[in-house]
Amino acid sequence: MRISLKHFVIDCASYLFSSRGPARLIKGMTAGDGVIFTLHRVLPASERAFQPNKLLEITPEFLRAVVLQVRSAGYEFVSLDAALERLQNEDKSDRKFAVLTFDDGYKDILEVAYPVLKALEVPFTIFVTSEYSNHRSEPWWAILEQLIAENERLTLADEGKVYAFNCGTLEQKEAAFEAARKVLISDLSERTQRRVIRDAADKHGLHWQELCRELFLSFEELNDLAEDPLVSLGAHTDTHPMLARLSSTAEIRQHILSGMEEMNARLGSQPTVLAYPYGFAAAVDERCEGVAEELGFKAAVTTQPGTLTTGSLKRRFRLPRVSLNGLHQNPRMVDVYLSGAAFVAYHAFARVRALVKRT
Repeated sequence: MRISLKHFVIDCASYLFSSRGPARLIKGMTAGDGVIFTLHRVLPASERAFQPNKLLEITPEFLRAVVLQVRSAGYEFVSLDAALERLQNEDKSDRKFAVLTFDDGYKDILEVAYPVLKALEVPFTIFVTSEYSNHRSEPWWAILEQLIAENERLTLADEGKVYAFNCGTLEQKEAAFEAARKVLISDLSERTQRRVIRDAADKHGLHWQELCRELFLSFEELNDLAEDPLVSLGAHTDTHPMLARLSSTAEIRQHILSGMEEMNARLGSQPTVLAYPYGFAAAVDERCEGVAEELGFKAAVTTQPGTLTTGSLKRRFRLPRVSLNGLHQNPRMVDVYLSGAAFVAYHAFARVRALVKRT
């Protein structure tokens, strides 16, 4: 699995800013008032050799350990709404806050994560992709993983242009996933991406609707979960497009609004917070922020790393989150995350890199 530049820089910074090192000295300047964590899936550890989407998974044991570690560091787990209220009111409580958020609405949130968090009395937010919960849209990364896992050769076809990948060995499968991923999220438009992955699934007899049903919570399950006061639901668009790649603001608005309206129709309540799909810097632009504000959201979250302060509300429609993922399942990294030091280093590196690119 290829490690992104963001994770590489944060990894390097973590060794420099460990809890036994400089982070302890500068934590007061960088930790902020609280942190929002991003999660996707919670699953038991797997011994499968080919796991290109392992980044999206943590184990239930690690989830429980994180909650206990964050609490022992003096943080209080609160709902996302409560966190926003604290920032709005400039609440200078002695206790910092932490928020857990899950993107996409995977079924294992109910089956694996919820029992852990219920027992620990931890609130959390699920950001719902409405057409995944309706089992009518294509989670391309999951489809791609299964296609490569089950075949020795894969082709993606786009109106005469064919992308061919050998998938015979583990090394070939890993290389094929990274190459095909780049084609799907960089070379093809959002609409073409879905058609191409759907056609590939059909060609190989993979019933992607069934895969969607296996992976994602239905609206009935979401409704049952949301009866627990610990659980809140937010919007994550209708079909999970990379919004900044869309050609018009009207398209961005339609994808966000469609997801909102479906949630309102199926759950009887309007979501008040939004998570942008993908959420990294290139996936979110000013048009997205403007639409989120226009549609009446209280706030919108990204996957751009950082902690929160009262000043974060100046950009309430581009709030940072910290990723709890399969690459960094260790207590040292959680401590570094809470210090905020690695994110200061990452953003400084990103600014320097941007300046170099301009020259």
